[in-house]
Amino acid sequence: MKESIPINESTHQSKTKNRTFAMVVAMDKNRLIGADNGLPWRLPDDMQWFVQQTMGKPVIMGRTTYESIPAKFRPLKGRHNIVLTRDRNYKAPGATVVHSVEDALASAGDVEEVIIGGGANLYIQLLPRTTRLYLTLVEAELEGDAYFPEIEWFAWRETFRQPHPADERHNFAFTWLILERDE
Repeated sequence: MKESIPINESTHQSKTKNRTFAMVVAMDKNRLIGADNGLPWRLPDDMQWFVQQTMGKPVIMGRTTYESIPAKFRPLKGRHNIVLTRDRNYKAPGATVVHSVEDALASAGDVEEVIIGGGANLYIQLLPRTTRLYLTLVEAELEGDAYFPEIEWFAWRETFRQPHPADERHNFAFTWLILERDE
């Protein structure tokens, strides 16, 4: 007969540590992710990709990123929105507001995958813990003011790739990638 393992705090912590931290990010060839608190491209199919990758999952984002979402779409439906801000008086109806990365991770709960939705500062802070990237690589070199951090691409392996051409609805060609790395 197998010995049962009691559930205790250390068992719970171990399970929590096995969560996948995944970033969802669209960037141009120079790692540009934003301009004037918005996206410097119009890619409706990429918005659908974002929905597919994040639906039903907690999404951690900085206050500026949260505010860049059009008001009619806030909070993101079907997802636990977690907004990280230093402003202790900040309110985001329908979202969980936290004031530290650790509080954000705790608020995500005991789930298999936690989505990191940006912006640049949050990407910098959580990239070391991230083991999956849902990446949209926009085939352009644009002007802006927010960039994804430098990354050691050799440490990541590609598990999915799908190109998308520019067309009447998409002002640039782009490629969806899923990249993974071991912890």
